Amino acid sequence: MPEVAVNPVPFFVVIGLYIVLMAGIGIYATRHTNTMQDYFVLSGKAGFIVSGIAYATTQYSMGTFLGTPGTIYGIGYAGMGINVPGVAFSLVIPAIFIGRRLVTLGHREGFLTLSDYLSDRYENKKMSGVLGVMMLCFLIPMMGAQILGAGILVNVFTGLPNWVGIVGMGVIVIGYCMTGGMRGAMMTDVVQGVLMFGAAIAAFVICLVMGGGMSSLNESLAKIGESFMTFPGANGAMPWGYYVSNILLWSFFTMGQPQLFTKFFAMKDHKTMFRSVILATVGMMLTCTMCSWAGVLGYPLIGELSNHDYIIPVIIQRGLPPVVASVFIAGIAAAGMSTIDGVLITATSAATRDIYQKFINPKASDEFIMKISRYVTIVIGVIVIIFGCAQPGSIFIINTFAFAGMAMFIVPVLFGMYWKKATCPAAIASIVSGVVTLIACTKVPALKAMIHGFHAVVPAAVVAAIVMFVVSLATQKYAASEETLKRHMLVK
Repeated sequence: MPEVAVNPVPFFVVIGLYIVLMAGIGIYATRHTNTMQDYFVLSGKAGFIVSGIAYATTQYSMGTFLGTPGTIYGIGYAGMGINVPGVAFSLVIPAIFIGRRLVTLGHREGFLTLSDYLSDRYENKKMSGVLGVMMLCFLIPMMGAQILGAGILVNVFTGLPNWVGIVGMGVIVIGYCMTGGMRGAMMTDVVQGVLMFGAAIAAFVICLVMGGGMSSLNESLAKIGESFMTFPGANGAMPWGYYVSNILLWSFFTMGQPQLFTKFFAMKDHKTMFRSVILATVGMMLTCTMCSWAGVLGYPLIGELSNHDYIIPVIIQRGLPPVVASVFIAGIAAAGMSTIDGVLITATSAATRDIYQKFINPKASDEFIMKISRYVTIVIGVIVIIFGCAQPGSIFIINTFAFAGMAMFIVPVLFGMYWKKATCPAAIASIVSGVVTLIACTKVPALKAMIHGFHAVVPAAVVAAIVMFVVSLATQKYAASEETLKRHMLVK
């Protein structure tokens, strides 16, 4: 990686002010968080601005500002072919297929989590324990991918080792999530969303100014290699199968993400949902497109980097005065924090409500669950910090794998909403078989070769759907009652 001028004082001053602001929001949220419904879903009272920004910022992540631009930096324009259309539909598709029903069911039935919905639809509260454990297995790596980015930011701007940023971000997010729950997470998301948008604009504009305009940068990129300008990208990294399946992963399979699923339960009504989706989609399209474009243009501007994840921080660091650069770097840190806080609340609910209250100790009161949730948040947060310090892979690879794993929840959700014969044994079998197939097609060379360049999520989803259909037909004695089906499938 080329040398960068390290100036830690402005960075620490700006980040310090940002931490104070987040702490203040957490304290305010704590004073208005009195029930478990407040803690997990804001009692279903979130308006469209808060909902829209929180919906988008939970989908934003360090991948948006580090992992994805870093990957596109090494591929070229072909990489934008996945990111831009994927973002365009990632929030609209869930709203169309499941959002309206979830808003209604969340208010009417008091659902707080994805497992709440599934265990009620399939009339088996004990399945929450199984689903909760599986969620944690993927939610923790997803948070770990975000926290890795904090280490990169601190390293670029201060020269300190990565673990300093990893531990620092972990402690901050644990603090305001432990105290304010979903209210604290969604309120901080509003501030973080504004900072993210500013960081994306800054990175793109810096590229144009420093590189002499789009035409000049594109000419320089073409000289480096024509493959950067066309499909399938540099080194043939974006074959059509991988291209199509990744668009599906980042758009259609968003419906299976429990941290986004829960956002529908927090929304005030259907009108709020539609306004939120429009606001979130426009904001994400602009932000992600500019970040991705900066990743493409960064190669001729910055040159070769040993770690591609550094590209956006290096562009901002080189193109702006230290204090201004630090403000926008806080925006990138906000991208990770906004994802971690939403996922952390979801992971906490999986551990306390889905596993403990429903599976281990059904007699536990809501007041007790709310109390221990704060301590569980600390425990999960510490595990995430340890995961980040271990640095098991790149941000993009970890984030993609975790996202694909949670995508398997889409099968029992959609079958449950639109097919009366779907059963509980089939729901569990579909998720397990889907996850096993995902891991096998990712890790076993022979199976990986058989899918001909497609992402492993595609065969995994196909297997999960087939298992769901076959097992449901074979286990009709476990089908939900007419009363339950009427509540879930005839939602107005």
